[in-house]
Amino acid sequence: MLPTESKDIALAIIGFLRKSVENKEVSEDYAESMDVAIDCIADAFEVDASDKSGVDLASAFKSFKTSATASTAATPAAVDDVDTVSDADKKLADSLKVEGNKAMAAKDYSLAIQKYTEAIELDGTNVVFLSNRAAAYSSSSQHEKAVEDAEKAIQLNPLFAKAYSRLGLAKYALGDAKSAMEAYKSGLDIEGEKKSDAMAKGYETAKRRVEEDLERSMELTSATRSPDASASAGAGAGAGAGGLPDFASLLGGGAGGMPDLGAMLNNPQVMQMAQEMMSNPSALLNLMSNPAVQQMAQNFGLGGGAGAGAGAGAGAGAGAGAGTSAGAGGMPDMADLMNNPMLQNMANQFMRGNNNNNNNNNNNEES
Repeated sequence: MLPTESKDIALAIIGFLRKSVENKEVSEDYAESMDVAIDCIADAFEVDASDKSGVDLASAFKSFKTSATASTAATPAAVDDVDTVSDADKKLADSLKVEGNKAMAAKDYSLAIQKYTEAIELDGTNVVFLSNRAAAYSSSSQHEKAVEDAEKAIQLNPLFAKAYSRLGLAKYALGDAKSAMEAYKSGLDIEGEKKSDAMAKGYETAKRRVEEDLERSMELTSATRSPDASASAGAGAGAGAGGLPDFASLLGGGAGGMPDLGAMLNNPQVMQMAQEMMSNPSALLNLMSNPAVQQMAQNFGLGGGAGAGAGAGAGAGAGAGAGTSAGAGGMPDMADLMNNPMLQNMANQFMRGNNNNNNNNNNNEES
């Protein structure tokens, strides 16, 4: 009975040969020979040649080659150092590490750093020494140096999980929660099923901080946009109901002041609005329901507004239309409006201005 590993390798080889033929990576003259080779391998290793569950051999080889190249490039100096470290130096370095551990237990971090440093000077490739000194640096709030030692330990041995824990702690202390989370995640991946409590808790803490930072950033973005929204809302509030313009600005009136008739007659928007009302009588009723127009009517002495009536003019001059009564709902009485001398005078001026404009337009068209 062949071992499972041998069958897996055979399936991977069969998959590679079949893909080479399908992709025409080999000459068609050899396609038949490749099929024969596939059948022979399948028979010899007792596998199904049509089974496509095998490992992609090309991808596996590429990953292996990349890892081997990176490992070789990362540790050339380490190999030389290992050859130069004597057994006596290693033994002395271990004893110095023990002294450093005792100093850490006594919370004498300066002494711990000193002992670990002496050990590293004797054996600079020992990742445990570097990891321990990183812990001592973090305990003494020298987090940048802790990052340096942790990263050097990882460079020497990418599978040394504790170095990732040291790196995560230092990065988190420096305010880089995202890098801390990534470091802890790498450590958890290396630990596999036997996850340490420190690594798991560190990862969860960093992850929670990243999520909080993201939420805070979104809130700040929303708060930054809200003034623009308020400005838009304010601009909308300044317009009249139904999209009508701001009559106070159109008519040249100030707070509680009389509108400027000259400005009204020379304002294209007012002229256009007047023409629309002349052609559409219902537009006048809609216009008079506008609060700005009601206020303008009051400024003219035409009544309107809550509580306006015949008695409202008791303290006002008779020539200002003080006796004008208000209709239902605060609307000025239309008959009073049409009989008001001021409005009649304004209408006459408007008609004269409108006729002059028409004449000017006719003259312009003729020229």
